[in-house]
Amino acid sequence: MRLIAENCYQLERSRGSNGYVVSGNGSTAVIDPGMRGGYNGLLEELRDAEPVIGPVTHILLTHYDADHSRVVKQLQQTLGVPVWLGAADAAILRGEVPPPTRFRRFLTRVLPTEYPAQVREVTGEQGIFEGLTTFPTPGHTPGHLAFQFGEVLFSGDAVRVSKAGELRQFYRLPISDKAQARRTEESLRARIAGGGVRWICAGHNAPAKTGTGRG
Repeated sequence: MRLIAENCYQLERSRGSNGYVVSGNGSTAVIDPGMRGGYNGLLEELRDAEPVIGPVTHILLTHYDADHSRVVKQLQQTLGVPVWLGAADAAILRGEVPPPTRFRRFLTRVLPTEYPAQVREVTGEQGIFEGLTTFPTPGHTPGHLAFQFGEVLFSGDAVRVSKAGELRQFYRLPISDKAQARRTEESLRARIAGGGVRWICAGHNAPAKTGTGRG
């Protein structure tokens, strides 16, 4: 694991998207554990780090895409902990609601993700454990979430993030609702401008310091 900020780490052995870990106040969360091919390495990494981070108590998904979530059912079965997921994405993952675009329906057929046990569906901003909150960031997917732990913001695929910490729209093809994605981008900019975010950790870019976190 690579340290980003106090009690915040980037996984080095997960596969698919960037995976992260936050730990504090007797709880530990894995964010976006990734693809099934990374299961063995991911589990070994988590167990090796347990003397520092403690046992995992939560699995958090920014959204349902396979590169972020396909290992989640197997990992949940092993760890026996709850999985946090946006309610709109949970409905898609269960097969109750079809993915919102033709491209996303294709992805679901090619890379299906099994629905895990112990899912806690998120519909608004709420706390997960002391110091860690989640809030909706829809657009990339209908139920996309971001997570914030102290001054570290985990944005998933809500936006792309440059090395200088500048936000950009994610690639157009997988975006479910472009207007909604634009509104989410602006809300994230406002949150960062408020001064409470020093680091932003995206799904497919290296963790970056924000403009308010430099110096």
